[in-house]
Amino acid sequence: QMNMSAHDAAPREPKKFTGRCRLFVGNVTSETSDEEFKNLFSKFGETGEMFLNGSKGFGFIRLDYRHNAEAAKAALDGSQHKGRTLRVRFSNQGSAIKIKNLSPFVSNELLEMAMQQFGDVERAVVVVDDRGRSTGEGIVEFARKPGAQQALKRINDGVFLMTSSQRPISAENLEAKDEDDGLSEKFLPRNQQYQAEREKEPRFAPPGSFEYRFGLKYREIDELEKQQIERVKQEMDQQRMKLEHEMEGAMFDFQAEQIRADLLRQQEELRRLEEMKTEKMRRRQEYDFRMDDEQRLNMMDDDRQHMMRGGRPGMDQMPSSSVGKKGDDRANKKTNRFDSNPGNFGGNPSNFGNHPGGNMPNQGGMFGNNRNMGGMGNRNDRRRDMGGMGGPRDDYGEMKRMRRF
Repeated sequence: QMNMSAHDAAPREPKKFTGRCRLFVGNVTSETSDEEFKNLFSKFGETGEMFLNGSKGFGFIRLDYRHNAEAAKAALDGSQHKGRTLRVRFSNQGSAIKIKNLSPFVSNELLEMAMQQFGDVERAVVVVDDRGRSTGEGIVEFARKPGAQQALKRINDGVFLMTSSQRPISAENLEAKDEDDGLSEKFLPRNQQYQAEREKEPRFAPPGSFEYRFGLKYREIDELEKQQIERVKQEMDQQRMKLEHEMEGAMFDFQAEQIRADLLRQQEELRRLEEMKTEKMRRRQEYDFRMDDEQRLNMMDDDRQHMMRGGRPGMDQMPSSSVGKKGDDRANKKTNRFDSNPGNFGGNPSNFGNHPGGNMPNQGGMFGNNRNMGGMGNRNDRRRDMGGMGGPRDDYGEMKRMRRF
């Protein structure tokens, strides 16, 4: 929505030396100099641009304000100068255009602002009726002709919209018309056609006369033209109304399509974010698993190095004082257990010693020189030295190791 500020809407000072202040002067004698031509208008106000072609008998001059130009035109038009009657009219440079299909809510200020992109605008007016309502037409006067030509081309070749309405404006050249002074009798040429036309005075044709019958035929043609114009206008109004209804439906469809496209875009963005989140979690899990594997491998390497040094797995994680104390306590405990029970492994020879009446007469006892049984203890010792990897520890082998300490 475009709102005009209070400064833009306020009345502004009229511009000086605009195209509306430019006068055409005809029927000038060839003896008239530039200085004489300028002095004719200088008493009415400040003069600006001036051009004089004495050989062809015409010239142009621009005054500062419109009211001064109007005063000069009223005073000098039809006046005598060096034996000739001067013709003074406002000049048409071809720099004014007419705009059609304007919205009722387009003002003079908005029209001028919209036309500034084509060139310097001297005047922009929305035409209104006797009640002050817009007629849908406007007049734009550019400072130079190229601006008007560019506006005509771009507006008619493209689709130029003034407001939210989808109906584009159109432009055409403005035909200069003098509706103030009109045509004076003194400016009519006195030729044969003039004499033929002015033989009879204004009158009503008598009914039934020749003039009356042909006058009615002219009127019938005029009435037929008026009816056809009205019928075409109604058809065009119906087509415009139909187009407006179609435009409303198409606008709803377009908005719905835009909403669907936005939803699809949002869903795609959400899916992409979910994939990024899932990928990030997967990489995090892989990183955690990798770190766990590295930690486990490091622990296994530490245990292997410790076993190669003759220690136990996990012993280097314990404080040295605690390990020594606990190892001594465990050794003493097991030694006392084994030594206090002579019936099993001690001095009782009835089971495993050299007692002749024992159950096992082997001189070496159960774990003595017997190859089959003695090797079991050695294997158990090797398994114990390897960190228990070969199976459960043997108490007898543990006792022998403690005694070695």
